[in-house]
Amino acid sequence: MAGCDAPGGPAFPRPGFYGDEGPSEYDNEPDLGMSLRDWFAGRAMQGCLAQLPADTPIGTMLLVPTYAYMIADAMLAERERRCDEALK
Repeated sequence: MAGCDAPGGPAFPRPGFYGDEGPSEYDNEPDLGMSLRDWFAGRAMQGCLAQLPADTPIGTMLLVPTYAYMIADAMLAERERRCDEALK
């Protein structure tokens, strides 16, 4: 299964770029981007907020990130479980 080696690794890594003549002002350093956990949480939060009515109390809305990370953690755990099964 693809991605089994790093279930919670980076979501959008970017390699560095260096020109043929060595480092210059236009070079880019490598960047790991956001974590897969943060990506999953952001998507979960987007879905949760889309379901709430416009007049939802702010106290309720402030709970959404907590639930979003709980969903992200569950997604990562399931992903890891499936990877473990695929490697057996």
